[in-house]
Amino acid sequence: MKAILLLFLLLSPLALLGQTGYKDEMGRDVSREYFENQILEGPYFGIPDGEGGKILVHRMPFGKVDPQAFFEKTGNLDALNQEKSLIVIFYPGQDECNSTGSGDRTKSFEKEHKTLIKWAEKANAAPPIYLYSNPSGLERFQDVVTWKPDPDGVFSQTFFRYPYPCGSFVVIHPSGEFRGILGGYPLNQIQVALKKLQRANR
Repeated sequence: MKAILLLFLLLSPLALLGQTGYKDEMGRDVSREYFENQILEGPYFGIPDGEGGKILVHRMPFGKVDPQAFFEKTGNLDALNQEKSLIVIFYPGQDECNSTGSGDRTKSFEKEHKTLIKWAEKANAAPPIYLYSNPSGLERFQDVVTWKPDPDGVFSQTFFRYPYPCGSFVVIHPSGEFRGILGGYPLNQIQVALKKLQRANR
């Protein structure tokens, strides 16, 4: 028994040496330098991994889900039956990114909303849905669009697991294929996602 305990004590420091506290998107240990370079030069966020370390998350997720729940939870089953895509704009709560800036943010937001409606019509998508995790800071936009809480947390659990700064979006095609961007994004990337999903599902 003493020999086993001694062996464990000797091996524990060796195991810890291989753990850097930084992981890539696959959960593999990487150096701090690699980790930071991926954030600075690549499309990644560094977020807590739940174990006291940090893990990389790709900012442009894509994949496939069962679309039924997402259309149903947002009241868009008719859109699913009509084979229209779903555009979801997601607000994480007030942060430094989405609460600063010069000029009248309400007017620019209203303009962006009108642009999204036009793109949705052209791309055979339902009008955009606006969801939040925390409504703090949304007061200034309440007269522009209707913001709703994430229904049963399904979008947070599937697409927006962490409070990515600024805001995020996801576009879900009736096939279940989706594309999104986590964190701040140029508005035209929503149009890009719509077009890519249309082409992929012809």
